[in-house]
Amino acid sequence: MENTQTKLENAADGLLMMSESDYPFDYFTTTDEVVDDNLILKLAGKPAGTLVEKTTLDYLLRNMTNPASGSVSPEIATRFSQLSTALKQELSEPEVYRVGDRQIDVFILGKTNEGVIAGMRTKLIET
Repeated sequence: MENTQTKLENAADGLLMMSESDYPFDYFTTTDEVVDDNLILKLAGKPAGTLVEKTTLDYLLRNMTNPASGSVSPEIATRFSQLSTALKQELSEPEVYRVGDRQIDVFILGKTNEGVIAGMRTKLIET
């Protein structure tokens, strides 16, 4: 039986978060028990006071799951939809955190069935 890490890594395999530069999705876990700005900044390796924005998974992936956006082919849109579904199945109430304002660290976090905070991380470049 596949564990959360394997399922999410398989769903993200070969997919790149598209922005002005393309970055892969990497799985991670933390022993921390509370998701807050302090945890997000620690995971990103950024100092206190760095901008942290919260958004939804659907909003983050809106252009990648919609082939009509012109950003992706129907095949890639299907793969991103499968990644979104896997994240929603494997993580309770996944939330997206964006850290920074140009080179943005992105964290998709939730709790696994075992109660561990886990998710995927990637980057966006927005100039």
